[in-house]
Amino acid sequence: MKITIKDVAKEAGVSTATVSRVINGSDKVSEDTRKRVVKAIKKLGYKPLKINNPAASSKLKMIGILVPDIFAYHYSDIVEGAAEYLYQRGYEPFIYMFHRKLESELLAIDYFFMSKVDGLIVCTSKEDDKYLKIVEETAIPIVTVDRENRDFRFDSVNIDNYKAGKLVAGYLQKMGHKRIIHITGNLDIYSVKMRMEGFVKKSKKLGMDIEVIEGTFEVGHAYSLMRDRLKKGKNFTAVFTSSDMLAVEVIKALRDESIDVPDEVSVMGFDDAYYSKFTIPPLTTVRQPRMEMGLTAAQLLLSRIESKGRVVTRKMILPVEIVERESVIKI
Repeated sequence: MKITIKDVAKEAGVSTATVSRVINGSDKVSEDTRKRVVKAIKKLGYKPLKINNPAASSKLKMIGILVPDIFAYHYSDIVEGAAEYLYQRGYEPFIYMFHRKLESELLAIDYFFMSKVDGLIVCTSKEDDKYLKIVEETAIPIVTVDRENRDFRFDSVNIDNYKAGKLVAGYLQKMGHKRIIHITGNLDIYSVKMRMEGFVKKSKKLGMDIEVIEGTFEVGHAYSLMRDRLKKGKNFTAVFTSSDMLAVEVIKALRDESIDVPDEVSVMGFDDAYYSKFTIPPLTTVRQPRMEMGLTAAQLLLSRIESKGRVVTRKMILPVEIVERESVIKI
């Protein structure tokens, strides 16, 4: 029996119009509804008409971009860098947010395959290695961004987060800081974990006293962690955070306890977000080239898609640099 769009709509408990919107990548569908429809499509084995039509699918050049979110500057900048290049080359980016949930990520990849995208740019952070190992055997070209590739044959674009963490430790030591708190983002994110490990190892080698406080990127969490830590006293001279947004929260927490930044405590972030130069004081941070990461990923992907011969696996590591402003002083 042939499965129709009506069958999918009935299974998902939505209208046929909603199923059509999901199939065509419309942004006018809630995340929960999209997931229900994709589950129904997968369960019933429905094949959308546009996929079965070679003439139609041959004209549509689509690239799937999988990201945890685009609500902050990091992934949105990566997506912008990739999308601009893809548009220029006649490809349509199809962006899917999985909100750091492995189940949603796997559904998204299934949906991309079902939609017969020409290639994937994958910005994942969870423990999805087992699933990506299966994906690796498919014919769809994939480039990963901002994640560990281990033994995969995917092309990848990253910064050296471990080296960047060591760079921060050396800089703070040069500025005279020996007692430092490091407030992290989610440590299940590869880049955050490696950044922390590099920072801790270099700090210990330099004889610095480091305290790591594990946090998240949830809004307000770094602020609460800093306020709680201050209850134990101010026996540190600097705070290093996994992102500029966390650094902004830390500065607010210190100010609310009447602690001056940077005269009493220096604060250093990571990313060089667009607003970091406008904070009070302007934030000393590490610049990572997010838009260039997206652009490079798109270039690698299209070169693989359009190459007639075999292309060797490429692992691109882009440089970072410390941006000195006013939130860190020499003591």
